[in-house]
Amino acid sequence: MFHKHEKEPIPIVLNGGIGRRLLNVREAAQYLDLEVDTVYKKARLREIPCVKVGRALRFDLEALERFIEEHTLETID
Repeated sequence: MFHKHEKEPIPIVLNGGIGRRLLNVREAAQYLDLEVDTVYKKARLREIPCVKVGRALRFDLEALERFIEEHTLETID
């Protein structure tokens, strides 16, 4: 479900066999199912892994995957 200010999903593009590893803020927000503002806040508070490229924030796809794995709560049956 998308909010009216959000655009359609952004596919992660593979360029000639070389996978795009760094996502921009909007792509990371979509990947994590969070609002863009929330991603900026969590990045500023160092709650999610990110790198600065010039003045821009980028999010390493592999680091986000590890972050999700490390913060996934397992249910007890």
